Amino acid sequence: MDELFELVSLLGAIGDWAAEASPPSGGWGEVEEGECGYYEVEWESSPPPGDVHGLDSHTAVVEFEGVSVIVATGALVGRCSAFVPGLSASWLGVRLNFKGGGDLLAGSRLYYKSRFLERVFDADFDLEAARDEVRYHVEEALARAWDGGGVLLLDGPVFRALDVLKRGGVYAFLYSEIYKRRYELFGGRRVVGVVKRVDQSSYLAKCVGVGSDDEVAARRLLEGRPGFVGPVVVKWGDLAKYMYYVGVPSAKGIRVLRAEAFDPSLAREADSWLGSLADSSGVPVPISAADRLARRLNAAAVKLLYSASPVEPTYRGLEAVLAAVREL
Repeated sequence: MDELFELVSLLGAIGDWAAEASPPSGGWGEVEEGECGYYEVEWESSPPPGDVHGLDSHTAVVEFEGVSVIVATGALVGRCSAFVPGLSASWLGVRLNFKGGGDLLAGSRLYYKSRFLERVFDADFDLEAARDEVRYHVEEALARAWDGGGVLLLDGPVFRALDVLKRGGVYAFLYSEIYKRRYELFGGRRVVGVVKRVDQSSYLAKCVGVGSDDEVAARRLLEGRPGFVGPVVVKWGDLAKYMYYVGVPSAKGIRVLRAEAFDPSLAREADSWLGSLADSSGVPVPISAADRLARRLNAAAVKLLYSASPVEPTYRGLEAVLAAVREL
């Protein structure tokens, strides 16, 4: 936690500096184009493997007038367990809300500079891109703490097919490099991404011509029963992932999740046993446990940051603090 007190000293020095107008955030959207030359609808199930881990991260941005603080925490649960903060990872990001200022942070343990673009996180750097870089760094540290045995369930996609690649430029390079490292880490290992908010995408719906979004499409194809449908193949640059939609039993019917992996056979295998790991809300227990821990760690860190800070956050920053207090 020494980094947090280093951050507090920084806030005392520049936390209330007048901010400059930043360029609008990239607001990266997903290119919802998937391939499904064939797809299957199955209602089979099988018991889960005996060694399943869960990994999740959580981020919050606390805004001060001169600084946006990115708090990224995470948890790995299972036979191997690890936490951030705890592991050696830069979990506190700083984006200066004015141009330049990198000399103020030289030698700092804070994550203040892109490791892929060699640029300081300042008013010219997209805040969402900075937040993603810090978050993926935390997830990478947690994934490296896993010994590779059994299966790792990752809360979220293995990668997002962002439209930034079509736009080109520095952020296309940034995400390409991040995802390349992600593939190098996850490729060849039994890692399955689990996406919970499938009502916000339409890969499956567009492929099969059913429903307005993926949740509606999967429910109709599965006839409201536990099972799975897929695959949908999504390509982004040189990467490809294989996705199935899984109807998981829940307290009031089924909940639809998306399981995805770089390995098509792993994606197909996971769909048959993912539902047997679900809790009463339809979320796999390892994911649910990692999510709760990541959120609580984040909330505690944000609350401590606010308590120790010598300057007041902006109104938006205060909203992030109040959300953290409600989480505890």
